[in-house]
Amino acid sequence: MYKYAGKILDLPLDTENNFIENSEKRIVFGPNGRFWDNNVMRSFTLHPMVKSVVHSHKWSHLMICLYGQGQFVVGDDVVDVEQGVWAYIPPDVPHYFVNHSEDKDFTFLCIVPPEGEVNPLQPL
Repeated sequence: MYKYAGKILDLPLDTENNFIENSEKRIVFGPNGRFWDNNVMRSFTLHPMVKSVVHSHKWSHLMICLYGQGQFVVGDDVVDVEQGVWAYIPPDVPHYFVNHSEDKDFTFLCIVPPEGEVNPLQPL
């Protein structure tokens, strides 16, 4: 393994703050030795037919689809997502993510500030 490069799938799973059942979460960049003190880039893989719960929080986040197809539902907007699609999630707007596929994973990057690297379903 390289010191400054690697494969996302080789990173350890984050089970502590992953609130989406039947999914995988990994920290790609962030504080604590992950090369980015001001933000956290997470990789989420939603397995087939997975939907996250509706949630909101005080911070915004940025999303980029790496592969698969799904939806980002942000407030009243339903965004069909495929590889290369990005989305901005404003603070305090209810949102969730969906993989409608019966046989393919849906993977996206999500960037939040360090205070956003928590389970949003747990009280702060």
